[in-house]
Amino acid sequence: MNILVVSNNYPSLKNPSRGVFVYNLVQQFCKLGHKVSVISSENILTSKHKKVETYGEENCTVYRPKVVSASNIQIGPFNTYRVAELSQIKGIKATAKKHNLEFDFVYAHFMMNGISAVNALKNYNKPFFVAIGESDLIDLTKMYPENYFKQSIKHIGGFVAVSNKLKDQLIGFGIAKNRIFMKPNAVDLTKFYKRNKVEMRKKYKLPMHLKLVAFVGRFLTHKGPLRVLEAVENLNNVGALFMGNGPQEPIGSSVVFKESVPSYAIPELLSAADIFVLPTQREGSCNAIAEAIACGLPVVSSKIPEVMDQCHPSFSILVDPLDVKAIENAIDSILSDEERREEMSMNALEYAKNFEIGERASSILNFIEGAMK
Repeated sequence: MNILVVSNNYPSLKNPSRGVFVYNLVQQFCKLGHKVSVISSENILTSKHKKVETYGEENCTVYRPKVVSASNIQIGPFNTYRVAELSQIKGIKATAKKHNLEFDFVYAHFMMNGISAVNALKNYNKPFFVAIGESDLIDLTKMYPENYFKQSIKHIGGFVAVSNKLKDQLIGFGIAKNRIFMKPNAVDLTKFYKRNKVEMRKKYKLPMHLKLVAFVGRFLTHKGPLRVLEAVENLNNVGALFMGNGPQEPIGSSVVFKESVPSYAIPELLSAADIFVLPTQREGSCNAIAEAIACGLPVVSSKIPEVMDQCHPSFSILVDPLDVKAIENAIDSILSDEERREEMSMNALEYAKNFEIGERASSILNFIEGAMK
């Protein structure tokens, strides 16, 4: 089949770590024998990042129309996100027309991209399917005029939700259960697996004498990079690896690595660490946790429903994500007990076998093919 993917959350040479989970999934679509085109809008006002040589093997044809963003600010009945949305719709339309794109269906990643895709491409009379991986859909609806949102989602033939929480929210919008496929996020186990720790530390020039904590994600308050840093700073002989970028930049003597890295480097850096820590306040289905488990890392994360669905006590400790002392104690309890740490690592590796991305990609496409009949 010819698949058109619409997602503004997709890696690039300027931002190699952005949307890696979307990238991994659509690469699997290609490996299953499908022809995939990706339209990934880029904000024209975004500051320039230093380019990397590659963000990984690319089997899709990727188009990157420029859009203008005015953030997400509510001014009376108007939300400034609508500026970006209208710009994105225009860019999607122009790209499809200019390149004479042929597709059997549209697969949009996240609801916002789905609504833009519908309003850009509905005249093509092709089916639309949307992956729902947001942490919450209720606040999202406030960004749109009510009737506009309701009319847009009527054009969507099916939804792939990563959690039961999101499935229930879709049902609350009036979506029939048979139009929703619940499938948690998964990992490419041919890329995410446990490497030799010493070799990976040598490769990335990381200290051999420290226990290392890994964080992967945007440097945002709700993700908690500064809470991780504060917890680590209170521990002896512990350093931290921060993979990502954002406004809450971790700075301090405990930071031994801090960089936005391409997808292929993440499993190598995870393998250099001893433990994964993510005190997130909200998630859809956390790719970073799934990837850390696949690399055999014990996990310290948040006692919230989304994470509790992903993490088993055999390899994780879940705490209040805002309680730095609890985060610190959880990290220390694992790092100070080598036998326990090794057991948790083996349990994580075994658990990861339940979440393989090739099976997930096949299941999603089977759902879509069934819905198109």
